[in-house]
Amino acid sequence: MEIADIYKVGSMEEIVGNREAVAQLNLFAADIENGRKRKPLLVYGPSGVGKTAAVHLLAESRGWHIVELNASDYRDRGSIERLVPGMASRATVFGNRKVMIFDEIDDFSFKASDSSQSAIVGIMEKSQVPVIAIANDMWDQRIAFLRGKVETVEFKKVGTADIAAALAKVAAKEGFSLERETIEAISARANGDVRSAINDAYALDGSSGKSIEALGLRDRKSEIFRVLDRIFMSNTLDVPAIALRNADLKPDMMMNWIDENIPKRYTDAGDLKRAFGALALATTFNARAVRSNYYAYWRYMNSLMSSGVALSKKNYPSTAERYSFPKRIKELSLSKGERAAVAGITKKMRRTVHFNAGSIAHNEMKVLGEMIKRSVEDGAEEKEVREFFLKNFNMEKKEVDAIAKMAV
Repeated sequence: MEIADIYKVGSMEEIVGNREAVAQLNLFAADIENGRKRKPLLVYGPSGVGKTAAVHLLAESRGWHIVELNASDYRDRGSIERLVPGMASRATVFGNRKVMIFDEIDDFSFKASDSSQSAIVGIMEKSQVPVIAIANDMWDQRIAFLRGKVETVEFKKVGTADIAAALAKVAAKEGFSLERETIEAISARANGDVRSAINDAYALDGSSGKSIEALGLRDRKSEIFRVLDRIFMSNTLDVPAIALRNADLKPDMMMNWIDENIPKRYTDAGDLKRAFGALALATTFNARAVRSNYYAYWRYMNSLMSSGVALSKKNYPSTAERYSFPKRIKELSLSKGERAAVAGITKKMRRTVHFNAGSIAHNEMKVLGEMIKRSVEDGAEEKEVREFFLKNFNMEKKEVDAIAKMAV
């Protein structure tokens, strides 16, 4: 879900932050319309700062017709060169000036053998229409072939105050029940990423303040909503796999995100069955990797949970549904204190009962809890019961209370 789909800005002036970059885009457009020759632009910067939204708004404000390609379109030289005839004229039959946009140009692994790089350079050099490429990192080696052939426009991370102001507008417009403190916390955690901040606001709308802590589990290196977009909205092998690799997120965490959101994107019964089947196989390979300590299995796991899920669909999904924060991750965050207490009790009991930690946590604690409960019900002094645990297991009152609550 792109920022342009959520935060419906009406003009370039409403783009959050990055005034200098917006001014550079406007100057580029003015020069083009005044007949001045300009090199293609490379608009770059971190995810979620409004690069794509700004470029689209620039074209819309000038009445330019957009010819757009994204990473799934850069398959080979032939598919790229098919665009050349359409770029021979500067305007459509209706008189609208054209602009070519290469979005996500650093998300595709170009292969030297298919000469796709030279094909893109050829289009940029011969095109009669302005060309704008969009990337996250201008220094990415995958787009090194563009250096010296483009002018650059940098979009930077947006300041916390600007993000908070944008969130306040969105909250008022959408009727979110978010307190000012929550908006400030989301803005601080966004790390300059407006889109992820707005997605966080959607995820936390109507939630308790405690769930704000769950946002810290997100990896900001490659924002999770963007990774999910690459998986659910792609029809190629490469794009989902690259997105997952760049996410640098733990496998079980990524699986939770995909599992929660498959029904959000796929509605056809056959698509759902195939997607969950691919994810189930991925979990199998993950379990084998952990159990055998042979992590080469992860290559199969990664392929299944990214490209496998992506290619499971026969029906292209709608972009209207927003992503949901995994319920399991929220539950784990909220039960963190309880799990820490169980771990502490388990450690103390192992010194006496000599069972493994899993058995103590899932079996022995429940039995002991039932013993405590029945002893008190049968008339035993609660003080005596506590002293028994204090003496034999070196436990505290709150730990004995925790065991008592685990009665079967």
